[in-house]
Amino acid sequence: MPALNRPENYAGRVNYAAAVISAGRQTSRAFDGCFENSDGEAVVAALVRRAEKNPRLAANLWRYVCRQSAEEAAARLAGKNLAREAEAMRAVPRWPYA
Repeated sequence: MPALNRPENYAGRVNYAAAVISAGRQTSRAFDGCFENSDGEAVVAALVRRAEKNPRLAANLWRYVCRQSAEEAAARLAGKNLAREAEAMRAVPRWPYA
């Protein structure tokens, strides 16, 4: 399994963030890294989707992410394959020197 902080490990980053939030644990650098691979919108959208079926995640989610931004991302990505969307987001150069 790829290391948590590798960009291609989208599913692992979503799983880790969901576990931290569901448990109400303190955040860490690893948690922050879940959202820092140019696909943070897809990570947040996945968390919103999971919260619809996971009461513990739903109870804590807004303590960890901005509700307005997360709901906007989830609406923008509604009905889409989030793993594919995340991959497409990572493919777009974000730095002026890339």
